[in-house]
Amino acid sequence: MTRSERLLAIMQMLRARRTPVTAAAIANQFDVSERTIYRDILILIDRGAVIRGEAGVGYVLDKGHFLPPLMFTQDEADAIVFGLRYTSRRGDADLSSAAEQALAKITSILPSAIARSMDACGLVVQPELGAIEQTIGMLRHTIRRERKIAFDYIDQDGNQSHRIGMPVAIGFFEDGSMLAAWCDGRQAFRHFRLDRIKGLQELATRFDRPHRTLLTEYRRLEPGVQR
Repeated sequence: MTRSERLLAIMQMLRARRTPVTAAAIANQFDVSERTIYRDILILIDRGAVIRGEAGVGYVLDKGHFLPPLMFTQDEADAIVFGLRYTSRRGDADLSSAAEQALAKITSILPSAIARSMDACGLVVQPELGAIEQTIGMLRHTIRRERKIAFDYIDQDGNQSHRIGMPVAIGFFEDGSMLAAWCDGRQAFRHFRLDRIKGLQELATRFDRPHRTLLTEYRRLEPGVQR
């Protein structure tokens, strides 16, 4: 375990405890000396954690002053970069901008070594192909506002149909992006490729039931969907 990993683990340990924890107990947990724990606590305090200690009693974290858990392992840092880069390249304009700003905020307050490793991350995401950026943006907003949508859909055989329903979720896959929605006409959940949706409109009609309820019903029918 690296020092950065241990510092984060110590913070998580202190967060989980309501009573003081002695340096000996922390040292035993991470198989290091008490002297190492003393140094670690000083580093955490220097980085902003409000940790109170008393001889013979132990350390306790001030619950009102948490240190943001921004000490990442290399794998955690890579996961953050990959996730935000994916969002930046595959989301609509608002999501893309938000992802870039979030990554900049995170790297600006990280220790320099971790920030450099995130900047040098070799994970690359191909941008979304096709003009579906506006479709993604509109669908996100209709889901948030719980408004029904109307659109024309062209299936794989070239047949066109008009659909009205409630958007539930947007899925991103290797071969394209997909909308999961409750279709009023079919009275069932259906999947629609975003590149086959035409003339998307947001209606004034609100959802028949809350989006959270719809999502729960959809997940029950699609157990493989990420929760």
